[in-house]
Amino acid sequence: MKSIGSTYDKLYSGKGPKICKHRRGQLELRHLRYFIKAAELQNFTRAAEALYVSQPTLSVQIQQLEEELGAELFSRSGRSIKLTETGQVFLKRAKEAIRSLEIGTQEVDALNSILRGHLHLGSMPLYGSRYVSGWICRFNSQYPGVEINYKSLASEDLEEEVLAGRMDLGFTIVPPQHGELQYHELFKDEIVCVVSEGHEAADKKKLTVKDLEALPLVLPSERISATRLLGNYCEEHGIELGASMRFDDGHALLSVLKGSRFATFLPRGAVQNNDALVVMSMPPPGIPVSVGLVWTNLSPSTKAFLELVKALTKDGLKA
Repeated sequence: MKSIGSTYDKLYSGKGPKICKHRRGQLELRHLRYFIKAAELQNFTRAAEALYVSQPTLSVQIQQLEEELGAELFSRSGRSIKLTETGQVFLKRAKEAIRSLEIGTQEVDALNSILRGHLHLGSMPLYGSRYVSGWICRFNSQYPGVEINYKSLASEDLEEEVLAGRMDLGFTIVPPQHGELQYHELFKDEIVCVVSEGHEAADKKKLTVKDLEALPLVLPSERISATRLLGNYCEEHGIELGASMRFDDGHALLSVLKGSRFATFLPRGAVQNNDALVVMSMPPPGIPVSVGLVWTNLSPSTKAFLELVKALTKDGLKA
């Protein structure tokens, strides 16, 4: 253990006796730990037993500390010991110093765990390519030693992977279907109608229920949260939709959509700013959604990624 003597030159700066009168050597962590234990038990013999050292060894360490500080820390009367005024002052500072070192050690251990850790991430395909890839690059620049594994999955599969412990974090619509999952909302979004740029409905300012029912549709799989929300919306408003095809893969769905007569329904944030597509809001009241991260347990690497994303999205994301 390296000497920490220089740390204690300023252990006491308030009113009362100045305990660091002179320095002959260097303070060691054991001096502080032995002193604290003796002060707590007010008995050298019992303190030595608690520290698994001999009583003479403990006494010598205390004497060395007192010589180092140039002041008596204990008043001795036979086997009885009691802290002096100087000892009471130094005890407070010694405990603060030990606690600071313990916190520092914990922080270093956590950082080491992050630096040599693993991170398993998952996201819905369209959201993943739009947001998660950038977050991963930022995280990698800070923690290049972390091995990152990324999967693109439907939201239902994603939740199952996180629950099973095969995935650390999932980027999906929240709150999750499974109540055992913890989550943090990152931003608000909405389900919109999506058509190709040349679609006959692309010029409509607003969609009516009749417009929706007349559209030939290709839809996301029912295992995707957005589709479940769409189903609830249609049931509540008596809308009947029919789909010719269903896709688990959002990118494949969009490929079919481009240049075709089909329409679909997806979160705005997953498809906007695509020149080949046109997005239109649903008839009131619309279908609002929240998007965030889900997890069960936070390893050091997982927590570091979560905190990074929170910081990057603290003002929300415009969907």
